[in-house]
Amino acid sequence: MDRLREARPEDIDTLLRLAHTGNFINLPPFKDKIAEMLSISARSFDAVRERGTPGEGHDRTHDNYMLVLESDEGECLGTSAIRGGMIAHDHPNLSYQLLKMVRESTLLSKKVHATEDPDNDDDRMIVSGRMEHIYAILFQDNACPTELGGNVMRHDARGRGLGKLLSYSRFHYLKQHSDWFSDRILAEMMAPIDQYNDGTAFWRGVVSKFINMTYEDADRLSTHQDKREFMYELLPKFVNLSLLSDDVLSSLGAVGVATRPAAEMLKDLGFVETHRIDPFDAGPHLEMRMSTMKALACAPMHAKIGEPGRDAIDALVSTEDSEDGFVSIRTRVEHPFTADSEGSAPVILSHTAANALKIANDASVMVSPIRFQPDRPRPLPIPVIHMRDEIKKRRPDVHGQSLAALPFNEVAQIIQDRVDMIADSLKE
Repeated sequence: MDRLREARPEDIDTLLRLAHTGNFINLPPFKDKIAEMLSISARSFDAVRERGTPGEGHDRTHDNYMLVLESDEGECLGTSAIRGGMIAHDHPNLSYQLLKMVRESTLLSKKVHATEDPDNDDDRMIVSGRMEHIYAILFQDNACPTELGGNVMRHDARGRGLGKLLSYSRFHYLKQHSDWFSDRILAEMMAPIDQYNDGTAFWRGVVSKFINMTYEDADRLSTHQDKREFMYELLPKFVNLSLLSDDVLSSLGAVGVATRPAAEMLKDLGFVETHRIDPFDAGPHLEMRMSTMKALACAPMHAKIGEPGRDAIDALVSTEDSEDGFVSIRTRVEHPFTADSEGSAPVILSHTAANALKIANDASVMVSPIRFQPDRPRPLPIPVIHMRDEIKKRRPDVHGQSLAALPFNEVAQIIQDRVDMIADSLKE
């Protein structure tokens, strides 16, 4: 039976081959880098097992947990990961916050069509006084969210229902060890990369005008904390995207074909698009709060090894011990799954499932029924700034045509205040 387990140092060669099958920012195709990631992962898992709870002042940005999807023959079919905390403090995580700016001319917005003489050119309304522009504001995230990353599967393993095992099992671990992670969970989704034409339309139309290197080189350097300085210095702080071509605008927040199923599964759990995009490829950032997640209920139970009956349902079952560490499988189980019986009734699972988990009767397991009603919140609206209203509120002495004389720094402050409000809402 296929299972998801903690990555080990001996997985390095299979992970390297997997890294060469695509362009994965969280799985670079460099043996020394993967070896370093495996070392950090082993240290992170061991610390959780040995200490139980993080010590005072623990910095979760140094933690990374790698998992390997393993076939019953022992082959590596895929990998997924959890990063304890995104880069913060002196190296905040960067994205572009999209804002809609509404500007309006009072004069042109008035009705100037003369009903008594509609053919008179002097009185005919020919232009609208309201315009909407989409701006990209460079956003520094210092709140240090936990990130889901490195969700990669071999092409020949797709279509077998393993995607949910690979993606959803991480939430078992997050729920069991919540003290080690942020309540705010971030998933940066990969945009459709054009390997023949240097990245994406957003990279070519915007970012490459400011950073003189290829998309691939910039993307690789961005993963090294000690080499990210060029991003803070060279990325444009403020871009009016409405000036760009339609292909750039339509690429904002787009998800690559291979990444689309993973994005949809996360949305079923309650992840929403934030209207923040990757600063290089414009892929969307999805987020949710673990404390609000209802769709994938995890419950601790005791296992009874047998044959699940006709009422068995599809579920994820995980366990954790000192030998194999965290292990998760997708299998059929039998259990009443009611609020009164969760703690007392055992969950029945097959001998094959028990062997994959290496457990005996009455072992403690974590169970999540996969059969759930998707919990998709209402999509978040893009933040909107009504410039005239903001100016009136802040500067009642400035009105009408006098707005032209308003210093640029005051307009910039209005934008910055809105971005600061968004940043404050992300803090725990």
